[in-house]
Amino acid sequence: MRERLQSYTTFRLGGPCCELVTAGREEDVREQVRAWNARGISWRVMGGGSNLLVADAGLTEAVLRVVDEAPVCSLEFQADGSVHLAASAGTGLDAAACFAVEEGLEGLESASGIPGTVGGGVCGNAGAFGWQVGETAAAVQVLTREGGLRVVAGEDAGFGYRVSRFQQSGDVLLKAWFRVRPAVSRSALREKREEILALRREKHPDWRVQRTAGSFFKNLPPVAAGGRRVAAGGLLEAIGAKRMREGGAYVYEKHANILMAGEGATAADVDQLARRLADAVEGRFRVRLEREVRTWP
Repeated sequence: MRERLQSYTTFRLGGPCCELVTAGREEDVREQVRAWNARGISWRVMGGGSNLLVADAGLTEAVLRVVDEAPVCSLEFQADGSVHLAASAGTGLDAAACFAVEEGLEGLESASGIPGTVGGGVCGNAGAFGWQVGETAAAVQVLTREGGLRVVAGEDAGFGYRVSRFQQSGDVLLKAWFRVRPAVSRSALREKREEILALRREKHPDWRVQRTAGSFFKNLPPVAAGGRRVAAGGLLEAIGAKRMREGGAYVYEKHANILMAGEGATAADVDQLARRLADAVEGRFRVRLEREVRTWP
């Protein structure tokens, strides 16, 4: 039976795929990839579906959803005395951040509240508050499209602003190791996490309740070398984005770079609204916004 992907994205949108399998353990992921390859079935990989817009018509491929029901995290002590936090790709990124904080370890607290999985966060080099996953990732274990295992060092992962080499390679992320360090004060670290979560609650819709994928467009490169990126939300605010809608899709009232899927919205509505917004920004500022949210197909 073709299963609709709308149940597995935070937009709650998306048509069917030819087959959907959820797996978290390495052996289960490897077995599924081998089975599909042996049958000649084309397949794609997703994590928590928090940065994904799936077309209403769905996909012709199968989908492997790499998600763990419970966090899988551990600490590994290195020969030089440093510490790595190891997390399965299917672990929630926020859960990994929480684990680190409760262990009194700095390095991942800025990931607090970011939806999606560790695998998705590494693949898209997710970030917030000036921090990005790639700054902390020491290494990543992947399963190649052909079914082979290998470990990629963080410096070889091609991390850039919201990109990594894994977006093009199609490798399945299985595990990531993050560089962490003992905090001076565990209570202060907990307070920082709570402050970050409070900021996100203030500025962002709750994706567990409202249908959204968070920030839709990437921020633009700095105007001057070494400067801060230009916030896409500021440009969208200037062109009146919050007054625009397409069918059931609209712009969040507290943040012009967040698109929402309201009642009766379709993926086509969200896609068309995003196009209109990008066109309006380009017409006004002569720059083209690039999507952060991935679109399938």
